[in-house]
Amino acid sequence: MKTTTIVLATALIGAAALNVPAQRTGRRSSGSTTSGSTTESQRTKPTGSNMSADQQQNIKRLQSDLSAIKSGSQVTTEQKQALQQDLMAMAEGATKPNAALVEQLANDLAAAMSDGNISNKELIKLTDDLEAVMNSANISKAQVTQAVTDAQAILKASGVSQSDAQAVVNDLNAIVVEAQKNGQNAVNEAKTNPQNPAGASGKKPLTGRRP
Repeated sequence: MKTTTIVLATALIGAAALNVPAQRTGRRSSGSTTSGSTTESQRTKPTGSNMSADQQQNIKRLQSDLSAIKSGSQVTTEQKQALQQDLMAMAEGATKPNAALVEQLANDLAAAMSDGNISNKELIKLTDDLEAVMNSANISKAQVTQAVTDAQAILKASGVSQSDAQAVVNDLNAIVVEAQKNGQNAVNEAKTNPQNPAGASGKKPLTGRRP
């Protein structure tokens, strides 16, 4: 009788020992899955989450000036200049788009707004695309390409003529090429002369005037 009891107790202890590692392993696996899911969600950030208050204000100002140009209206010089100023204000960082290219974009945008009939929803998306292009030196090529494609689709869907829409797209692409080229040059300059006080301009700082 005693022998039988000992055998049964030994068997129960062995079974319990086998179950403990399995439970621990299962808990680790579950924790790993949760951690992976959390990491993935943290990488996905909402659009505009990193946008400064000034940048948001610049976008709203551009939206307002674009919406002020009514379909079929005669665009004034003041309206074109306002668009140009709005666009330039959206460009952040040391690398700014060429002013002449931005002026041409403002003129063609004004013509497109007068030609088509863009809804408020489309206008918000269009200004987001314009903001991306104006900062194309600071974002990936894929993001810029998507922004230009979206802008073209919005203009076409809003009844803008093919010629006016294409003119805006050409302006956007010209700004992208020039901005990303300048951005790459700045990166190369920083790598070549990391301690160069003159910066990209190559000019030496003034140390004082001779008497």
